[in-house]
Amino acid sequence: MGLPILWLAFGAANATLGGSNGFAATMLPISLRETSVLMLSVGVVTGTAGLVAAWLVTHYEFPLRRVFDWALILPLAVPTYLAAYTYVEFIGFVGPVQQMVRAITGATTIKQYWFPDIRSEWGAVLVLSSVLYPYVYASCRAFFLMQSASLNIAARTLGASGWRTFFTVTLPLSRPPIVVGVTLAMMEIANDLGAVQYFGINSITAIIYSSWINKSDFGGAAQLAVMVVLVIGLLIAAEQKARKDRVYLAHRDSRVPPAREELRGGKALLALVYCLILLGLGFGIPVGELTYLALRRLTPESFGMTFNALVPTLTLAFFGAMLTVIIGLFAARQTSGRVSRLGQNVIRLSTLGYAIPGTVLALGLLQPLGQADLWFNRLTMTVAHWRPGLILSGSMAALLYVYSIRFLAVSHSTLDAAMRKRGNSMLDAGRVLGERGLGLLLRVDLPTLTPAILTAATLVFVEIIKELPATLLLRPLGVDTLATVVYARANVALFAEAALPALFIVLAGLVPVVLATQLGVRRKV
Repeated sequence: MGLPILWLAFGAANATLGGSNGFAATMLPISLRETSVLMLSVGVVTGTAGLVAAWLVTHYEFPLRRVFDWALILPLAVPTYLAAYTYVEFIGFVGPVQQMVRAITGATTIKQYWFPDIRSEWGAVLVLSSVLYPYVYASCRAFFLMQSASLNIAARTLGASGWRTFFTVTLPLSRPPIVVGVTLAMMEIANDLGAVQYFGINSITAIIYSSWINKSDFGGAAQLAVMVVLVIGLLIAAEQKARKDRVYLAHRDSRVPPAREELRGGKALLALVYCLILLGLGFGIPVGELTYLALRRLTPESFGMTFNALVPTLTLAFFGAMLTVIIGLFAARQTSGRVSRLGQNVIRLSTLGYAIPGTVLALGLLQPLGQADLWFNRLTMTVAHWRPGLILSGSMAALLYVYSIRFLAVSHSTLDAAMRKRGNSMLDAGRVLGERGLGLLLRVDLPTLTPAILTAATLVFVEIIKELPATLLLRPLGVDTLATVVYARANVALFAEAALPALFIVLAGLVPVVLATQLGVRRKV
């Protein structure tokens, strides 16, 4: 991760010293304002929606509560850019919502009736919040299930109503998980490219992308990218502090499970409707619209387009997952052994790539990889009079490199947790029996870590399938993935033609949600 960040810092400093910071100086206030407003708005909405949903499913009994308990996580399977595209298709002028409005009012043109424009700031807040609230929901739900119910019971015994208990007891205690969930949602906003572009928002990542693609201004883009890294650093610091607070509060758990109060009548109906609205906005509308469009455009051309994009997507995802898991396994083995504090800090820094937007990482790799190709071609011309061309930049290798940086945290955290749970006793027994190095890896580590390795590989595989910003910047010419095909069609108002590949992305995104649900069921058992 250090190479792209250092290169961007060098490019930003060079542009500043050279006096070519006019673009950054002009666009930075605009992009910071619009990005901050979007992040704060989404943070407030996701924080509120996720907290209330978690409070309802953990503290009350109402119809379909058991279903909502796991189903409210499903919107995480829908990437933000797909949510943006499907909502515009659903609520836009040619969508079913406005068709129904015209049928009721008898209007034939947009000038004959008023309807809010979904491609706006409020539309972006609504759409992005509808698929990002599960970060807060999952964090708060886990917190409520771990927390002791003693304080809530005491408050109710003293005569406090359910809502008063929520605002005076639960809400203050819920600050750490709320901060964790909201921070993760804000990081997704910082990383997003397709949705903010589609809604016409000048976010920092969108400006970085356009400044490089449209203006070839690496210095200005680097200056903005460094600002993004600083913002992400502040979010990580807030999230880490909240995690420490959450761990402290979790130790107060007296193992008393939360008491669920049965809701009746109108209250039960309100809880049911609230959860249905959340699930419908975040999962029902995007998946329903995608399914409808895919079935309506089910033609040999759509199958051909999907298959042509599916092959490179699966190839990149397979090799990217393999490389990332190998690196993650190596890093986890180091942290599980005797490693110096410096080594632990280096490994911890290397796993922060997941928080850095793909646009920033890709931009920071474009020039150094191109320079490496140039040096290598000069060397081969001098030695063998042969020019191999682009080997790193503009090749699959560049994408695999950025994927390993971006998703190393996913594989490392999964494998590190499995190693800590397993302990070192089996490794010590293997060493007593004479195994060392590779033999210990093949005969002890891999067999005992197989479930964790498969889980980590699956999670990284799915993340690569959904990844868009870095793939757009680093993909070889003529190579399209499912995400880039959907992005390209949506940008020329032909998203309906890419509904089938978009549906494949959502189906792939369901895999980690199903894995998380099964893990939660096993823990309950």
